[in-house]
Amino acid sequence: MIVALAVACFTLGFGAAVLAATDDGKYNKDIAKLLSAIGLPSNISRSFTKRNATPEPSSRQVGVDNLLTKEQVENGFEKSSWQALAYQDFKDVIVAKSNGMKTFPCIYATMGYRADEHRYIFLNSDDPSEPQNVRLIAPALKEYLAISPSLGPNTSLVIVCAPSEKEKSVEDYNNTFWGMLRGLRIIDSKSWPRDVPESVESEKWTFCFGGEPVFPVMLTPAHMQRWSRHMSVPIIALQPKWVLDKLLATDQKREAATGKVRKLLKEYDQIEISPDLTSYGQPGTSEARQLCLLDKNETAGCPFDNLDR
Repeated sequence: MIVALAVACFTLGFGAAVLAATDDGKYNKDIAKLLSAIGLPSNISRSFTKRNATPEPSSRQVGVDNLLTKEQVENGFEKSSWQALAYQDFKDVIVAKSNGMKTFPCIYATMGYRADEHRYIFLNSDDPSEPQNVRLIAPALKEYLAISPSLGPNTSLVIVCAPSEKEKSVEDYNNTFWGMLRGLRIIDSKSWPRDVPESVESEKWTFCFGGEPVFPVMLTPAHMQRWSRHMSVPIIALQPKWVLDKLLATDQKREAATGKVRKLLKEYDQIEISPDLTSYGQPGTSEARQLCLLDKNETAGCPFDNLDR
């Protein structure tokens, strides 16, 4: 039920890592390939040791400077900039500010926004899987997860991508979304949690970063029926799963939250609720199918069987 609500809530609009390969040669080759892709000399890979000795970008240099509050976003960009316009669109949707707009289905995302519990980072392209973007997101996500318990019960990290220069499909965005998750997996200094399966198709799989379960979803300009997943620019919202654990702490809370969200969802979208919105751990299902829902009731494909391979 936790995932069902999480996806219902974030389908509404919200909400790689030290390599686990056992072959050290493959590990070093993958690291060298990544370093080359992001513009660093491949011989740096010699200084990499297995798992927890992997160097990381400094969160003080990258993460903190780019992890913005609502006030910093509203005062930090020119009103005509794409960042300000994208943020304003996001704000209007979340709080249903414009006349005639329906209530945003995830009332918890709205509460998190109003309470300034969200934190924001902005990318300079529409592709979060690009190496420079992964290098920006990783330390920011690490810093965010460290401070998230102090931010509030409805906190999320909101990654705002630049406008797309050409038309893309939901499937195109889905591929870049998964590319970002794999990139985060590659440069994560923490080993994959032993109690979480590595197979993406497992009913117990969930994305983890820094050893912590995280629930990420993507909203795109290509969604035209599933309006709860539509934004004027690509946006990824990541939420620590402890948020969902608190929200669904009892059967009574779970039923109340699920009922509110699904009622609003039916009124908001122009398509039936996705059959992939199932309970976490249910045999024959996978949380991976719920992170970037298609604009039709068909399962979105994941380009990776395992983010470590």
